[in-house]
Amino acid sequence: MKPLNFSLPAGSGAVIKARAGGASLDVLRFLAALFILLFHYGTNAPRDLETIIPVFRQGWLATDFFLMLSGYVLSRAYGRRLVESGMRRSHFFLRRFARLWPSHIIVLLAFGVFVLASGAVGLMPKHPEKYGLFAFVAQAFMVHGWGMFASPSWNVPTWTISALLICYGLFSFYAPWIWRLKRWQLAALALGVLMVAQIFALNVVRHPLVDLPFTWGLGRAIPLFIIGSLIERATSGLVAPKPAFWLGSVGVLMVLPFLCLLPRSIGMDTLLLALLAVVLAVSGGVTFPETRATQLMGRASFALFLVHSLVGAVWFGVAFKLIDHFGLGAAAQWGLWGFGVALAIATAFVFDALVDKPLSARVSRLSFVKGGV
Repeated sequence: MKPLNFSLPAGSGAVIKARAGGASLDVLRFLAALFILLFHYGTNAPRDLETIIPVFRQGWLATDFFLMLSGYVLSRAYGRRLVESGMRRSHFFLRRFARLWPSHIIVLLAFGVFVLASGAVGLMPKHPEKYGLFAFVAQAFMVHGWGMFASPSWNVPTWTISALLICYGLFSFYAPWIWRLKRWQLAALALGVLMVAQIFALNVVRHPLVDLPFTWGLGRAIPLFIIGSLIERATSGLVAPKPAFWLGSVGVLMVLPFLCLLPRSIGMDTLLLALLAVVLAVSGGVTFPETRATQLMGRASFALFLVHSLVGAVWFGVAFKLIDHFGLGAAAQWGLWGFGVALAIATAFVFDALVDKPLSARVSRLSFVKGGV
């Protein structure tokens, strides 16, 4: 086995031919996964992060942005190929499933081993109801985000991956149609999808769209994914100058914490979604040098999304024991928490290099995946 090498190639080989949105979207995917990690780890901090950083009070932002970003990235990466190549919808769906499932099942099995081993030594989980056999089987088949459960379980973040499978299938049907629309029509359609989804959420579920209950996860994921893909089509080919990128993205990051201090309302939720859409649009149109580092961040974003719950369950279980045993103070507790964040990030890069990347390459060469069924 070749040794891991995360270093940049020497000389000009460190820079890959730049594409609009190439580096920025890779970094954005990693930051989105990191945001989700910090939100999930926030309650394990010595002081809940939402009491320190207001944006964590609106934790739905992380998931909603991830769903919109998924629609945006999929449309950019596969939309034209799906529309112009004549790829069968079943083949497209199979390729997407084959990309996600192998690494997902490995992490899930590791989670199962961890829970069983913990129980064998008398360390039962705080919420044992989240680790049932039926939920495990549903998650193994990636159907756990389709509305059959009242709350997430096992590897919690993967409910969005389950929901995205439905989004991928829908995308294969509507992609040829939206490719014929003009920019203003795409923008109007995105607004219409948002309005219809909000009306449905408020009148049927009696809850805001942006953080619908888990049972209604598809009702949240589908419109946000569609909006992300429509934003990509509406801004495709547009160039965002670097000053516009910095003004748009940094400006949004600066104003979000203040907006999150204000009372929740449909108007405020819509404004926050619109600001996230601005970040997507300017990130996809700006060109920065692409390096091995930015590409690694883009790849590791999926691994970070997959592994951070398991790493957190293992590490914070140990950390809390150390805190109780030694009576550690606040500084040491923050140190242990920070180490947990760093450990999850390091694990993601290692998992990507040793598991996800080689496994993805091997699965993609399988005849029934490569040629379709």
